[in-house]
Amino acid sequence: MNRNRKIYFKNNLLSLAEYCPAFDDHDYYGCWQDAATQDGYNYKMRGSLEEFRARPARTRLLAVIIRNEDEEPVGIVSLSPEGTLPDLAIMLYKPYRGKRYGTNAFALAAQYCLEAFSLDCLYAGCYETNEISRKMLKACGFVPNPDGDLQEVHYLTGEPITQHDYILHRN
Repeated sequence: MNRNRKIYFKNNLLSLAEYCPAFDDHDYYGCWQDAATQDGYNYKMRGSLEEFRARPARTRLLAVIIRNEDEEPVGIVSLSPEGTLPDLAIMLYKPYRGKRYGTNAFALAAQYCLEAFSLDCLYAGCYETNEISRKMLKACGFVPNPDGDLQEVHYLTGEPITQHDYILHRN
């Protein structure tokens, strides 16, 4: 399944590779249609695949997570746009959740972002109900940053929900 992607960074299990819309939009859009993804981002993705494709990417980095053994895309990592706090995010495609790809990919992406963008620190967040993401962030060396916690409204219930902020400092 080699798509001649540029590889940004890799370890023995995964690679962070160039996002290619022709190959990757369908999986990325499909991930946004998943209820667990929407809950994890407190956001309901609306619109068709064509509308999704027409939206400009507003990121410093948008990379596909590739499983090295078979070059299978397992998810996406992204870094917030230039001029904003460097916030790292991840989405794993449904078949690859719960297999430790997320922790491995997030640690790889954090290392890459700190080095490639010469960052002193990196931020990430998760909602108070997302214990899996909280464990992943801590396993990757992120620590709570209570000054960055955000109070929001849950996209479905309208109830208050807290997005906890985490930070990773360059060693």
